[in-house]
Amino acid sequence: MKKMELAFLVMLFMLSPVIMRAQVAPAQTGGSTFRLALGAGFSPFKTDYAPQWMYGVAAYGDLDFRRWIGVEVEGRTVQWNVTGNLREDTIGGGPRVRIAHIGRFVPYAKLITGLGSIDFPPGRTSPHYTHDTFFYWALGGGSDYKLTPHVYLRGEYQYQWWPGWKPNGLTPYGFTVGANYRF
Repeated sequence: MKKMELAFLVMLFMLSPVIMRAQVAPAQTGGSTFRLALGAGFSPFKTDYAPQWMYGVAAYGDLDFRRWIGVEVEGRTVQWNVTGNLREDTIGGGPRVRIAHIGRFVPYAKLITGLGSIDFPPGRTSPHYTHDTFFYWALGGGSDYKLTPHVYLRGEYQYQWWPGWKPNGLTPYGFTVGANYRF
């Protein structure tokens, strides 16, 4: 008999959200103040190590808490258009502030902190030193363009500081052009 009672309680627990939802009228307004967007893009960057522009890809997620304020998490790898072993990867996150909408444009500014990893060709004095990882921070800004209610196009500029690179740090900068989906 105890197994039957336990099975009944488990079924009642699992069906309780369905039963409770059936008793409540749906809300006409409101909803969550959180908005999630996931996106990716193409990133041409000036790495401050290679003399030419390098190319890569970026992926990001935005979580907006209120109408204007949120956080962004992003990852980027820049590794194409160079000969030899040169690559810069970053992963980081930080606050993002959206500025007043201008038609379909949603401009924003952000401050990102995280880790940057660089692979580089060996030097004559240190042939085995070909990789390092540093803390970095970056300022960025751009605009999302509302294409549909859920799909936005993005264009942004970012300037990074890698203070740990000797002697003066690295200061990569570049652009990202891509799209995101807002849930």
